[in-house]
Amino acid sequence: MKPLNALCVRLSSAFDAALRGANGWTDRNEDRVMVENVRRRHDGPGKPPDPDTIASAIAYFRSFGKPDGWRGMKSVCFGAGMEVAQGWCILSDDRLLGVLLGLAQGQGEARKRVKCFRFLLSSYWGFSSAADDDNGRKGWLALRCWLDDRLDSIETDWQGEMVPEWFRILVDHRNLLRDAPCARYGPKLLAGDGSEFRAVVSGLGIPSDSWVREEALLAQIRATSDLGDEKFSDILPNLLKVVTGEAGLDCSKMLQLRCVSMLVSRYARIQCASEHPLLRDTAVSVIGNPWLHRESWDANVVDERGRPDDGAREMVFGWLKRSLIKDFFELLSEDGVGDSRRLDYWLRFEPFIGDMWFALGPTAMSRDNRGNFKDFFMRAKGRLHKLEASPADNNAFVMRMGDHLAVEFGATDNASYLFRCDNLPPILQNLLSSEESIEIPIYELKSKDCILRSPHQDSPSEMKSWEQKFDETICPILGKKPTARSAFVPQIESLLKTYAIDGEDRRSQGGAFFIYTDISHALFNTKIQDMGFRYRSPMGWWKE
Repeated sequence: MKPLNALCVRLSSAFDAALRGANGWTDRNEDRVMVENVRRRHDGPGKPPDPDTIASAIAYFRSFGKPDGWRGMKSVCFGAGMEVAQGWCILSDDRLLGVLLGLAQGQGEARKRVKCFRFLLSSYWGFSSAADDDNGRKGWLALRCWLDDRLDSIETDWQGEMVPEWFRILVDHRNLLRDAPCARYGPKLLAGDGSEFRAVVSGLGIPSDSWVREEALLAQIRATSDLGDEKFSDILPNLLKVVTGEAGLDCSKMLQLRCVSMLVSRYARIQCASEHPLLRDTAVSVIGNPWLHRESWDANVVDERGRPDDGAREMVFGWLKRSLIKDFFELLSEDGVGDSRRLDYWLRFEPFIGDMWFALGPTAMSRDNRGNFKDFFMRAKGRLHKLEASPADNNAFVMRMGDHLAVEFGATDNASYLFRCDNLPPILQNLLSSEESIEIPIYELKSKDCILRSPHQDSPSEMKSWEQKFDETICPILGKKPTARSAFVPQIESLLKTYAIDGEDRRSQGGAFFIYTDISHALFNTKIQDMGFRYRSPMGWWKE
């Protein structure tokens, strides 16, 4: 036995020190990571079974009115919102949904009741709440109500077991099972703090394509109603980038429509709001041209009472008309940006213009994808035609004001023409009624059927500008006379009063409109630049 004893002595001397330090064997950091992984796998709201398994279980349930055993019951709960045939799902079937919820609530074992609740919760997250299926949405709302009603009783079904983390999160965020589910997170998300919302999404296992994420964006937009006008104006560009997908969030067309509609309506409530080009172009792109898609605007852009927001629609319509007038005289006429007299003159008539069309020569037509021309073609979509029998670089601008059509040309050697709508040449009658692009010979726009032909020529002998002569002849015919000053002056006066800034309009004496301030106020600078003012130190802002 001596060799065996010797071995024991050697083993003891080799391992005694290690055995005495057994408490140090464990890596506490690795233990923590292991526990977190276990909890993440088994303490979450659960993962769905295979889609084919779900589809098969739903087909059985639909045929026989009962699930195919316990495994089938779990699959049916997971797939309650899954479309299986021509848009049909269990949530859209009142009878089968009632059967399913009754079976889930009536399970004899507490463990099974909890699992049914958890699986139905997954269906709740996964169903598209914006689906066109009205019955499906009603079923989704019924499921939401059922989950909310069952939450308290489910808590007792754990029977002394440790309540999992996902359930504790759901109890703390019960708002997700009620109306305005994400309103709670809107203000924080709007302020740039998404920590709470991210924790909820992760803890409840809400999928990335769930309606919850879209509802959170809507909650941010709704939260803007509580912001002051200046703060809202500051964050509006970023919100528009999020909505249009430029910030990395993939928004559905329906979500874009809802968000942009709310932003337009909110901006319209700002007193004397200046034109917002990004909001204008986004609204036209998402909602549609307000004079071509009136139905879309009235259905989606609504006020707090749910009625069509006429003020918001007319605001964007006015912006769009002004931008198109500017586009024509700055991009499509010989005047360009060098002489703004024709531009300034017709801008005064913008409130009276009910519709407008553009007949473009070959030169302009070939520029539809270049720089500013691309933006013009987007805004003028549906109102573009071809100008025939004219120099290639000439274009025409047709404005409808009440019972009359006014025609301007890009080339400066052309006069303006005025027609009565009840006595138009045939091609202009087609212009009013056709939704398709047509070819318009230039001689039709200069037809002898016109009631007035007015050249752009000053009369030094009469000491009258052509603008004065136009007003004397056109305004009595139209029965309307625009303000003698530019249409934006009331907005300027309101801005000056708001910011306690002095200004002086010397244009009637041949001078300019001066605003006496520096460039220290960023928001004021943006608004005044949008109105065409330029800054010159130390004098201040000015516009002729």
